[in-house]
Amino acid sequence: MSTPEVVYASEAERKEAERLEKFLTSIPAMSTENKVKLYIQARNAKSVAKKAFEVQTAGLDQIMEHCENIMLRDALAAGVTGFQTTYGTTYMAETKRISIADSTAFTAFLDALPADGDRYGFFAQRVASERIEDYIKIHGEAPPGLNIFRENVMRVRKASEK
Repeated sequence: MSTPEVVYASEAERKEAERLEKFLTSIPAMSTENKVKLYIQARNAKSVAKKAFEVQTAGLDQIMEHCENIMLRDALAAGVTGFQTTYGTTYMAETKRISIADSTAFTAFLDALPADGDRYGFFAQRVASERIEDYIKIHGEAPPGLNIFRENVMRVRKASEK
C-alpha cells in the first residue's frame, strides 16, 4: 500500500515542506536543553499565530454573520425562503441548541418514562471523564462498560521568569 502523493499549491510550499522535514530529522540529535527551548519557542510562535488568525477571521466572521442577518431579513420581507444568484443560493435553515435548564425536572421526566424506555437516549454517548476519575479514586476501579485509554505524553512548562 503506497502513501498518496502530496500535491502542493506552489513550488514555494513544496520547498517549505521539504525544509521542515529536513529540520524535523535534526531534532533527535539536539540536546534535551535545546529540544525544550525549541518546543517553547514553537509553542509561543503558535500562540502568536493563532491570536493573529483569530483577529483576522473575527472580522470576516462579522461580515458573514451580518450578511446572513440582512439576507434573512430581506427573505422574510419578500416572503421567500431563499435567493438564487449567479454566485450561490441562499436558504433558510433552523438550528436548535438544547441545554438542561432544570436538572431536577429533567431527571423527574426521565424517571417517569416506562422502564423499557430508552432513558439514556436523551443524552449524547459520552461520559464526564472527571466524574469517572472521581469514582475510580473512591472505588478503586471504573464502572463497568467503559473503555479507558491512557497515554503517556510529555508536557513542557516554561521556566519561571527570574
